Amino acid sequence: METRNVEAYAQMHRDQSYGTTAVKMRRYIEPWVQLSAPRTLLDYGAGQGRFGAIIDVPSVTERHLFDPAIPEIAALQKERYDYVICIDVLEHLEPDEVDGVLADIARLTDRALIIVTTAPAQAILPDGRNAHTTIRPGPWWGERIRAAFGTAVKIPVWRKNRAGFKTYTSPPGEWVAFAGKLAAAQARHHRAKAAVKRAG
Repeated sequence: METRNVEAYAQMHRDQSYGTTAVKMRRYIEPWVQLSAPRTLLDYGAGQGRFGAIIDVPSVTERHLFDPAIPEIAALQKERYDYVICIDVLEHLEPDEVDGVLADIARLTDRALIIVTTAPAQAILPDGRNAHTTIRPGPWWGERIRAAFGTAVKIPVWRKNRAGFKTYTSPPGEWVAFAGKLAAAQARHHRAKAAVKRAG
């Protein structure tokens, strides 16, 4: 789907490092994708971080990146994917574009994991506006995702001004497995932070 701010983001990607925050969300995303065991994976709105290229999901045999503002990944390569991740992307759309982009993601998969930011960005568009052109609370995003997919399950994302959803339900055992994977990922994250602090 064509969106109005694509050229503005293309300019920002040419001029600066932009769109790399998904990696910071890795510990909240990776367990859910691993538990779904997809064979095909798409990072929708990959940015420069291109998290979909580094996410650790052993079942994946084919992974693609898509971002219309970056020429080398501006075209979708498949019509359907087992799993789609869309991290810190939708808030960069104009409000009247949100439903169309969600419908586009729903066309590509039944299983998506979507994280949005619910506060203004530090970045400013070339026209002077805040880069987050749709700032809405988590429940608003949940309603929009549910309208597109039929399901919007809130998932834990313990980061300030973030809301996370998956577009499918999970049995209790999968939630237990997620909790175990998240606890291990959190422990690794805090050990790494402590190591950096000691080295500094």
